[in-house]
Amino acid sequence: MEQRGTDEAAAQPAASAASAESSGGRPPAAAGEPGIGAIAALAFVVVMVPGILLYVVLRAFGLAIGPAGLLGLLVMFVSVFAYPVLLRRLGWVGRR
Repeated sequence: MEQRGTDEAAAQPAASAASAESSGGRPPAAAGEPGIGAIAALAFVVVMVPGILLYVVLRAFGLAIGPAGLLGLLVMFVSVFAYPVLLRRLGWVGRR
């Protein structure tokens, strides 16, 4: 019976070492910090969604595909430049 208890004790450090290796040796992020997935999702919402919505609305009002697409693309370019400002204001990225 004691043999089994030592096997379990030996398995715990091995499991924690395996989890550290799978995370690249980095400590886990603090509870309040955003992960890379949150930043990527915010980028999608801030950049892509307004441009696509503008395109869809303009097409629904009868504007041709070319001008609607160009205006949607213009909104996406403006959003790309506004995205870093939003990250700084949210506190997700420090100041230089």
